[in-house]
Amino acid sequence: MKKSNRISHTGQAPRSIVTTKDTTKAIETRAGVLQDPPKGAAELKTEVYLQYLGTECSTDDIIAKVKNIWTKDMGKKAEDMKNIRIYLKPEEMTAYYVINEETTGKIAL
Repeated sequence: MKKSNRISHTGQAPRSIVTTKDTTKAIETRAGVLQDPPKGAAELKTEVYLQYLGTECSTDDIIAKVKNIWTKDMGKKAEDMKNIRIYLKPEEMTAYYVINEETTGKIAL
């Protein structure tokens, strides 16, 4: 028998396929699902009051005043109001407000 003297044209050694066992562990995940509160559960009602030097103001009253300025004084629609930021300065007895990131003003407490 003659031995074949063939030379590979690629010049690379023949490759072998190696298999390995997958040792990684599966990760179990669980997603939380938001649910409506059970029937009969009372909604939490909050009230915040600012008390300073013998006076008291409710945050609800301050927000109502700002909404009143927006609708009555400025003549704009309530549904056009997207957000309100209120800054309380009790030492000045004043609340500063920013409506929709552009309209500013102040009210006396």
